[in-house]
Amino acid sequence: MNKRIMERYTSEYLPGRDPALASKFVSPDIVVHSGGQTWQGRDTYLGIVAANLKAFPDLKWTVQDMRAEGDTVAIRYTMTGTHEGPFAGVEATGKAIRSESMAFYRLSHGKIVEERAQLDMLGILRQMGAIPAA
Repeated sequence: MNKRIMERYTSEYLPGRDPALASKFVSPDIVVHSGGQTWQGRDTYLGIVAANLKAFPDLKWTVQDMRAEGDTVAIRYTMTGTHEGPFAGVEATGKAIRSESMAFYRLSHGKIVEERAQLDMLGILRQMGAIPAA
């Protein structure tokens, strides 16, 4: 059941990013953990999504693998986009990025109540030219 919900989330919400559709999948009290920070609330979640779309207007998340157990669904993504707006303190570079990421989603009553995401920020910053390649 939870895997099916996340399949719909990744195929319906992520490509279109319709904030109204987010309420179908995301709890009003969602807690998001990423990059050593924690945010709470669907409005905050939607703000993060909007900021990422401003930075990468053509942002695309491609599911590489999805596993479900109990109330948790793990997804491995490939993220691609073009850096067209501010991101992580770096102004637009026009450079294309491609990054692997993983997220664990905990669901309750058919909605995402918690997300624990791990994004390859070092790789993204290197591709944007903000950090020299090793």
